Amino acid sequence: MFKFKKMLRNLKRIALGTVAIAAVALAFTAPKFVAKEAKSAATPQFNFLQGDYEMLRGAKTTDSTWTDPVNANIGDKVAVLFYYHNGMVDTTAHHTTLRVDIPVDNGTSFKLTDYLWSDETQPISDTIVNGQIVGKSGLTINLPSTGRLEYVAGSSKWYPNNATVGQTIPDAINSVSGLQIGDVNGCWSYAGFVSFLVEVKGQANLVMDKTVAHPGDATWQQEITASAGDEVAYHLGIRNDGNDTAKLVSVKDLLPDHMTYEAGTTYLYTKSNPAGIKLADSLFSTGLSLPDLVSGDNGTEYITYKTKIDTQIANNNCGFYLNNVAKVYMNNVEQDQAQAKVMVRCESRILAITKNVKSNGAWVKESQAKLGDQIDYKITVTNTGNTALTNVSVRDALPVFVKYIADSAKVDGVAAGDSIATSNGINLGTMQPGQSKVITLSGTVCGCPPIGGYPLVNTGYAKADSVTEIWDSATTTVNVDLPTLPVTK
Repeated sequence: MFKFKKMLRNLKRIALGTVAIAAVALAFTAPKFVAKEAKSAATPQFNFLQGDYEMLRGAKTTDSTWTDPVNANIGDKVAVLFYYHNGMVDTTAHHTTLRVDIPVDNGTSFKLTDYLWSDETQPISDTIVNGQIVGKSGLTINLPSTGRLEYVAGSSKWYPNNATVGQTIPDAINSVSGLQIGDVNGCWSYAGFVSFLVEVKGQANLVMDKTVAHPGDATWQQEITASAGDEVAYHLGIRNDGNDTAKLVSVKDLLPDHMTYEAGTTYLYTKSNPAGIKLADSLFSTGLSLPDLVSGDNGTEYITYKTKIDTQIANNNCGFYLNNVAKVYMNNVEQDQAQAKVMVRCESRILAITKNVKSNGAWVKESQAKLGDQIDYKITVTNTGNTALTNVSVRDALPVFVKYIADSAKVDGVAAGDSIATSNGINLGTMQPGQSKVITLSGTVCGCPPIGGYPLVNTGYAKADSVTEIWDSATTTVNVDLPTLPVTK
């Protein structure tokens, strides 16, 4: 345990006063100084004499030496020590105020900024002797992995007038107005310290997966086929892959058209409630608030619910995907989203379309690519009715950053010209019941996609006389890296 008494006996000067405001762990702007009439002939001055300590230092509570920077780990508590000394004899610094701004962002290195001022003095942030900063400016806390700092409520202590036992003081040193300690006289015997603790917290990292099944199925899947009027069950898994507890967690679902939620079917499953808890029917409106999620699989939470595909779904709306998307939030900020698909199978449907992209020799719904790569697409159009369809046409809407490769379009392996990539598309003529046609085309990843994984969604469309246009999509994620930094010598 960190021993303040032993450390403070070696620091021979101490002093402080009274306080007022509750702490707010935010990053603040520098305090605004308003000069007031001095109450003595000379002017106070802080932290400028030979022998004055560095203004802000720290130490893990398991260590015995004040340092700057401090190297800490997730879960550590770091004591922060603020030193002040009015070095002008026979002066009084009125309404002396101390403030420390604690960074609020996640990171691996944090700079705590300190301010010291009074009615008579401008704010300072360092001990400066003979024009040189003593130690370092502020206090740096370094971590080996991503984390954050959090002020420990009730941890502030005041060591005035060579006291070796600290007095507990209100939580105000990291507030906007700072900690006002009253009047500080000028002399070594009135120097002092204020200490407080910050805890090194980890970073919560919420991830979500979503699957779908027919009620009664043994397994959940990313995609199923169903018919109009079928009941469909969904399964949401929310897990915290970070190293800190996730709080203020909520989830919201977005149902697609032609699908209706079945009231009273939403349940939450946790480790402590394996049988499930029935939830309110607000998943699709205001969303649902969830219990705090601890790190790892032990904190995983599951939500299940049921929906029904519209029985009156039009024939030309069959044969495409109903894509259901769910999102998880922490403190109202979106953390992740996931989707599951239902291919609507209507026995009376008369036209169907399937869009795929080639990956490692196989036709799939999703693939990966790099800048300059060729992407191959396939559109399969089928007459699923019992009568011939006339003027069947198909077109392809290439996404931004994909350029169509001239002469690449083929219908059943035969060159078909380049109108596939236009608004008119290719006319396939008349298709008999059960007949399918396969259209292939290619494009090149070009331009300047954003850094990281950027989704390129390619959509194919098909229609015929008396059949409204239908569509299906396939996605290629293009991965773009930052330029490589030159090696310094």
